[in-house]
Amino acid sequence: MRASLSQAEAAVDSFLGRHRLSVDAVLAVLLAVPLGLVSSGLLRASDSPLSQRLLAGAAVLVVHACVIPRRVRPLAAYGVAAAAMLLLGLLPPLHDPAGAYYPAVMLPSSLVFGLLLYTASARLGLRLGLACLGVALAGVVVVLARVWAPASWGGSSGGYGLAAWRTGLSAGLAAVTACLWWLGRLSRVRALYVAELRAKAERAEADRARERAEAARAERDRISREMHDVVSHSLAVMVSQAEGGRLSDPGSPGAAVFATIAGVGRDALRDMRGLLGVLRADGGTAPQPGLGDLPALLDHVRTTGVRLSVAESGEPRPLRPAADLTAYRVVQEALTNVIKHAGPEATAELALAWSPGALRITVRNAGGGRDGGSGAGPGGGSGAGPGAGPDGGPDGGELGAGLTGMRERLRMVGGALETGARPGGGFELSAVVPYEPRSLPSSAS
Repeated sequence: MRASLSQAEAAVDSFLGRHRLSVDAVLAVLLAVPLGLVSSGLLRASDSPLSQRLLAGAAVLVVHACVIPRRVRPLAAYGVAAAAMLLLGLLPPLHDPAGAYYPAVMLPSSLVFGLLLYTASARLGLRLGLACLGVALAGVVVVLARVWAPASWGGSSGGYGLAAWRTGLSAGLAAVTACLWWLGRLSRVRALYVAELRAKAERAEADRARERAEAARAERDRISREMHDVVSHSLAVMVSQAEGGRLSDPGSPGAAVFATIAGVGRDALRDMRGLLGVLRADGGTAPQPGLGDLPALLDHVRTTGVRLSVAESGEPRPLRPAADLTAYRVVQEALTNVIKHAGPEATAELALAWSPGALRITVRNAGGGRDGGSGAGPGGGSGAGPGAGPDGGPDGGELGAGLTGMRERLRMVGGALETGARPGGGFELSAVVPYEPRSLPSSAS
């Protein structure tokens, strides 16, 4: 509800800001209905000289008209309105058919000048705002001079003494003028504050966009390195086998075919390196980590304070480059989440089980850290993995995108991921990395 109200307020403010002249023209009409019509009626009913009434009417019209450009040209609108008010203050008192006299500056339309003072104070700088306040106070002096002695213009001080009349009138006019000016200054401070907040929000959004662009560039670098290691290995094997087939029987009809395969493979390897270099900021392709780099990663994790134990069973065997990299990333992400969610004092277990068809990686933590033992939970983080170097290897900074990234990696090599809370607290992650590629449903977990 609050969000919808904020959006509605923002929409209204935006509309009012885009249509200042139209909105102020409507406001001028609304003010002219109660104030201008009454002032016009008083002038028509007066039996003062026509020239005097025409001058007063023109001044009243100018004051009302200045409402329209008050926000677009605040200084000009205020200056013209102040001149019109001075004319009203200097005109002789108007004569009423009933025999009453009153200064022209007491016409109801004079109240519009307060709005113009407020707008000038809110729109102009401090120096010009103080100048506008000085003009308004000078006008107060002119008004006080005209009504200082009520008897001189047929007025009355009511039931109060002349001193009380003068004191009350002086204090009242000065206070109203100062309040209108101060409210305008407060409005200006608020507008500047809102503008600064908006600028900060825009800068923050620009920073987030830059961070996203840098993250995308880093991800492209990582992908290019991994593709280079995986694809180049396969192409190198293909070229080697083709050359072996050609050299085994150079005179056979198939030798030319093997030579063609080897040549195409070399060209593809060269083109791949060039194309993948475009993805990288430095144009290079550094080797990617694998399970052979686990010792450095585990040592780094232990230096953070995590009590880590490692168990390995079965007969280890070489993995495909893509599967080897995926296995390393899974261990890296799981241990990073142990540190991130279970805390640096957590107890963790890493188990590598080499079965006939696949490698099973299991990471458990007993909790007891910052988050009460949710080590690699569903909110598994992303960020700098322990022991990740500039190329994602042991000494630095790149990591996948949490559990979602793990599942995607494993799915691409035909593996699967299972996660869940342990009965006694903590969390357990189990990943299966097959030795040979096989298809799995996209929803495998």
